[in-house]
Amino acid sequence: MYLSPKSFVNQPRKKAAESITPAEAEVVQRGYQPMYHLDIVNRCPGCGKSHWHVGRFSAECAHCETALPLAIVSSQPMEPRFTESFSKTAMAA
Repeated sequence: MYLSPKSFVNQPRKKAAESITPAEAEVVQRGYQPMYHLDIVNRCPGCGKSHWHVGRFSAECAHCETALPLAIVSSQPMEPRFTESFSKTAMAA
């Protein structure tokens, strides 16, 4: 598993609950989520092997079919994309 050196998981635990940043509190509440990183060798959390089928949004282990989200996709917020055709405002432009 890859943990960034800047990750707060690698840092000593803070003593006071007030000193935890909102991002750290979110991770503590959500829990640890393994992700597939494109720039390193990734080991499967299920079987430990490193052969993956990489798609647009996730990577799947070739041996045990464990799926992990891509770190690049997971770091970007999901925003709906609304497109409208044949509307009065679209025709005016």
